[in-house]
Amino acid sequence: MDSPLMGLVVLTVFALAAFFTGQGAVRVMRRARWCWYVAVPPLVTAASGYGVAWLLWPSYFSRLVLLLWWACAFFGNIAGWFCAADGQHA
Repeated sequence: MDSPLMGLVVLTVFALAAFFTGQGAVRVMRRARWCWYVAVPPLVTAASGYGVAWLLWPSYFSRLVLLLWWACAFFGNIAGWFCAADGQHA
C-alpha cells in the first residue's frame, strides 16, 4: 500500500480538489459585484487551506500541505477568472 504510485494518486486527487475549490469559488461569485468577485475567491482559498492544514496539524507536513493547497487553489482562481462564462466569449 506504500507504493509511489499510490502517493501520486493521492497527491493528484488532493491537487485537483484544491484547484476545483478555487475555480468553484470564482464561479459562485461570477454574478456578484466586481469587488466581491475579486475579493471573495482568494479569501475562500485561504480559509479552506487553513482548514485542511488544521485537519493535518499534528503532522510535520501540514505546512507543505497548506502551501500546496494554496498554490493549486489560486491557480483555480486564476483559471476561473480567465474562463468565459456560459454563453460568453473569452
